[in-house]
Amino acid sequence: MEIRIRNTGEVMTEVTFRDTFRDRVLPVQLTEEWLNGFAGGCDVVFEGPQPTPDNRYQFVIRQGVEEIEGKWFTKYVLIEPGDEGKAAADANQAAQTRSERNRRLSETDWTQGKDIPDTISLPWAAHRQALRDVPSQAGFPWDVTWPEPPSA
Repeated sequence: MEIRIRNTGEVMTEVTFRDTFRDRVLPVQLTEEWLNGFAGGCDVVFEGPQPTPDNRYQFVIRQGVEEIEGKWFTKYVLIEPGDEGKAAADANQAAQTRSERNRRLSETDWTQGKDIPDTISLPWAAHRQALRDVPSQAGFPWDVTWPEPPSA
């Protein structure tokens, strides 16, 4: 729970509120009604709605609190990063996709041993090559189609 102190506008968590007013006797359960009458009045801050990003680059951040019809809510806004932010997001996604590709490759290392028959190693070699080719897919790094492993 978050609490807004009316006379200062400060917003704090319940833990911070209890620590700030540890010299006072506070009820175990802080209710909206009790907070309303406490030391000049306090308000419960309810969780506000969060906007939904329209694209893979946008992200949501909290931007304080706002009053709506006499109640206080957390306020969230969409942020659209600039070119540097988009490039960083692309680089991060590419690193994650390559990491997943490398994990899938390492899980198939056993298929390429000298003692593995061609009936097993050749189909898996083609699958491993398809994994290595993932970064050259048109949708990389965001829209990747992972190759299906050979059937047993």
